[in-house]
Amino acid sequence: LVDTCPYQGRCDTYCESFGHICTGAAEEVDETCTELSKYACQQTIPDTSDMLCTCELPRATETSTSEAPSSTTEPSPSMEPSSSTVPGTSLETSTSSPGTTRPWPTLPPWDGESLLVPVSVDAPDTARFIPSSDAYLKPGFTSVQGPKQTNKFWANWVVTEKANFRGDNLPIFPNPYTLVWKSKNAGSSTNDAQLCLSHSEPNYYQSDALPADHYKYFHTPVTCEISLGAKEQTATSGHRVVTESLFGIHMEVYGTSGQQIKFPIFSGGAYLSGHYSGGFTPKLTSGVRALTKVELIRDGVWRFSTNAGKNFRVYLLDESGEFLPSAAYSFDDDGELSRSMHGWVRVAEELSPDDAEVLDTHARAILTDITLQVPSAGKVQYHFSKAGPANISILHYAYAHHLKLMRTEGREPVLAQLTPSKTPTKGKMQGVLGDVWDLRVNTSSAAGLGFLPSGDLSASRRTEVAAEVLAAMETFQGNGWFRWRLAMFRGDYYFSGKGFQKVAMVCLLLEELHPGHEKVKECIDMLEQGFRCLYEPSSAEDCNNAPEQAYYDQVWGGAVSSAGYADDGGCKGHNDFGNACYNDHHYHFGYFVTSAAILAKLRPSFVTNQKFIDYVDTLIRDTTNPSTADTYFPQFRAFDWFDLHSWSRGVAPNGDGKDQESTSEELNLLYGIHLWGDIMGNTPLKQLGETMLSLDVLTIREFFLMKSDNPHFDVGFTKNRVTGIFFQNKVDYTTWFGGEKYYIHGIQMLPLSPALQLSRQADFCQEEWDDVLRDTKPPKNGAKWTSVVVTGNLAIIDPDTAYNRLLQMHATDEMDDGLTKAWAMYWAAVQPR
Repeated sequence: LVDTCPYQGRCDTYCESFGHICTGAAEEVDETCTELSKYACQQTIPDTSDMLCTCELPRATETSTSEAPSSTTEPSPSMEPSSSTVPGTSLETSTSSPGTTRPWPTLPPWDGESLLVPVSVDAPDTARFIPSSDAYLKPGFTSVQGPKQTNKFWANWVVTEKANFRGDNLPIFPNPYTLVWKSKNAGSSTNDAQLCLSHSEPNYYQSDALPADHYKYFHTPVTCEISLGAKEQTATSGHRVVTESLFGIHMEVYGTSGQQIKFPIFSGGAYLSGHYSGGFTPKLTSGVRALTKVELIRDGVWRFSTNAGKNFRVYLLDESGEFLPSAAYSFDDDGELSRSMHGWVRVAEELSPDDAEVLDTHARAILTDITLQVPSAGKVQYHFSKAGPANISILHYAYAHHLKLMRTEGREPVLAQLTPSKTPTKGKMQGVLGDVWDLRVNTSSAAGLGFLPSGDLSASRRTEVAAEVLAAMETFQGNGWFRWRLAMFRGDYYFSGKGFQKVAMVCLLLEELHPGHEKVKECIDMLEQGFRCLYEPSSAEDCNNAPEQAYYDQVWGGAVSSAGYADDGGCKGHNDFGNACYNDHHYHFGYFVTSAAILAKLRPSFVTNQKFIDYVDTLIRDTTNPSTADTYFPQFRAFDWFDLHSWSRGVAPNGDGKDQESTSEELNLLYGIHLWGDIMGNTPLKQLGETMLSLDVLTIREFFLMKSDNPHFDVGFTKNRVTGIFFQNKVDYTTWFGGEKYYIHGIQMLPLSPALQLSRQADFCQEEWDDVLRDTKPPKNGAKWTSVVVTGNLAIIDPDTAYNRLLQMHATDEMDDGLTKAWAMYWAAVQPR
């Protein structure tokens, strides 16, 4: 029997207060243990001073003890390895026996109706991913059970405060609006329920390091224009996220007597909405502004004006989406409602008087959820759920690239007659009407990508590249600093991953240019030994300095490096670029996924090496789990299905939100998933990778690689040609490791995967070269970046000049640590002329 008041009438809150989980909740009879009525754990039990709660300790992650299917089990026909993955003879010979094999994970056959099917539903291998709950930063302010999103826009608000890390007082960026708590101070007991809406113009800033007509960065100030909250005192526990999806959250705040406000917050939302129940009285204030006018338009429709010259439409609606009568519900001049209410309050900025009619009409269609469907390659749908009348469609904001995807194949979206709404970093959004968005992208280019970049190799250059490939193998097999073990085993996941793909690319070139040569097998042996150190080190010869032991993080649900996991080294980025706190997973693991696909191609026995498959699948599940049926990882950790690209930052809070720096390394993961799905005969995974890759290419070209006609940024910023670090609220022409132009541009060019040919078009590269790179000198102590710039830019617009420059460069001292001279020469040699 529990007192309801300290826990807002919720048993899950009570159980979590001492490290347990709720398994039962009920209202009691006369302060006894007799149940009057049952409730869900996350429900508020109203109108009672006591409640009955059943709590249990969380169960440890269970691992399967069942035996693998026998070798006679047939794989699903739709997932059989394709005939192209069964080459012929000597390359299959391995230096050691493959791991335990079984034809396919224990998944049902693909029904062909959706690409969102699990890669696996099994627990990660506990030997390779040791279960742990010692994460330095833990979830807070959330009732979400199981795996939790770490890289989505709301992550600032679901991290427990620790040391210098605090996120609940920072803004989040669902766009076009920014949201932040008003006066969210530790220990505050009042007004924590005031959720502020900010909607400002970005400010651009110059730097002495750039020409006078260039801007280095732009940033959008966060200002509390208007807030949605309550008259009554709110609980000191603050907000709580009760559900999360791919596109947003439901968040609740509570009163001291059972009151509740639920905020559905989603990317692209046209209104800030709050559902009031239990006796809260709505109160709207203007933070640093002052309300100058509170005007009744008609029943349930109000206009609030501030001294900043901004106007906001405010709506009062009942449960069914009908406007409430002003005779019973009226705001005073301070924005306080005349009585408590049970229903919805919605707010939207009126950018122009002409917007009022559209905002008023669609205010009754209240967004409650967005779900994703990917029925087939290149087809993506957003399904909007709503409260309110069925015949009134949802009003929602779309980015520029959404509109392009809606306009393919002769289709046209239903645009709202609204003033476009400015976002912090991605230009203007346009209002769209409809309960379903149907996005189409052509995946043929992505589907056509092979293991080698497309293009023809002339006879003379074939001879030169073939000789350089053998020279690369000689270096790998030597005793110097550039031998293969030192390339592949760097102690962390990022640089080790680059080394794996570096070796794998040489293996591909050996197979292509020296078929049947003994060096082909020797190179594959090196790649195999490298992977054995990851998935079965007991069968490998020497794994010294291989990437750190990985953990399966039971707290957030993910595969992380042990380096910096239990201390602040991961979240501060001191260890492995923050891998332990979910930074950059799609960069790090993409190198291993792509390299694994290459190994499976070159050594077909690995297509049935289950330990190898499970290891690679775990990396894919961590970054890109397609299905909620996989209960070990959040769905699509990195990829933002609304913004249509990935975010790098994990759980470490930041006032400017999530960020993305290296678009090319993101492409490498999605390219690797396409290859892995193909080589493993996993049709839905292959097509999903191609769809995501195609969407990502479109987004990169829309927002990250800026041609002179880019409409989204000030011309003084587009002259930089690449964005640099792209936060949700700031874009800064720099990198995390330095401000040299070769760094800023080069990080958008590596690795040189065939997917790079899709994003870096010749017209963009020409502008980038003419306006920035042609006259830029390589950085001191950073000459190796020249190899990246020559291959990632010059080779695309002037391949002959690039090839000749590469031919004169030193094979190790002047090459990036993820690039060989052989691969660089091959890349330049096959570019179209």
